[in-house]
Amino acid sequence: MFAKNGFQNVAEKIKLGRFLLERFAKPGIEQYTPPERMRMAFEELGPTFVKLGQVLATRPDLVPEEFVEEFKRLHDQVAPLPFSEIRRVLEREMAMPLEEAFKEINPSPLGSASIAQVHRAILADGTDVVIKVQRPGIEKIIADDVAILYYLAELLQKYVPETRVFNPQGIVDEFFRTLELETNFIIEANNIRRFQENFKNDPTVIIPEVFFEFSTQKVLVLEFLKGIPLSKAEALEQAGVDRM
Repeated sequence: MFAKNGFQNVAEKIKLGRFLLERFAKPGIEQYTPPERMRMAFEELGPTFVKLGQVLATRPDLVPEEFVEEFKRLHDQVAPLPFSEIRRVLEREMAMPLEEAFKEINPSPLGSASIAQVHRAILADGTDVVIKVQRPGIEKIIADDVAILYYLAELLQKYVPETRVFNPQGIVDEFFRTLELETNFIIEANNIRRFQENFKNDPTVIIPEVFFEFSTQKVLVLEFLKGIPLSKAEALEQAGVDRM
């Protein structure tokens, strides 16, 4: 995929050139800058590589500025799973019938990302919530992709000496630890609870409640809060919100 997006020279340096077929290169790929081509390669390689790009976008100490800016454009919105698959995950994870916990679950997702899908729901007691459900099989996909990343990092350190200062294998180690945290929703739930404790005396900060009785490592149930994304400057201005 990297060769397809114009990085044949890197593949040749790390002794993978014999696997390249020139006809796989995208026509006109040369018109894009190296950061653009890298971002395009990550998008085509799937969720693990998109996450890697997003992590690197926060590390200007490791990645040149032009790559950081391009990686900031990475989004992990993906096609939603059918609700039947989401329901199977919920039924497997929860220790009670769904009808006992929820009065209603909207089958149309609020959002669908690489690791999880989010649905609005109403608890049996009438509370509005959102349910974050981990995509089935995502842990296997991540494990396979990280194994590939370790192999590529090892080749880079061996055959491209100028990359050693960045410690490619160390970057993959740190990235893998980040993914482990992201795929364990109990850790996320506890972090939310910690934030609640830290800001309990600040009335200007509202943090959603976590419903631990319905949450597991693969399912997170949170209080639904209405709001305006910080990216929507005009809507914030109309609401009288000062972003500064």
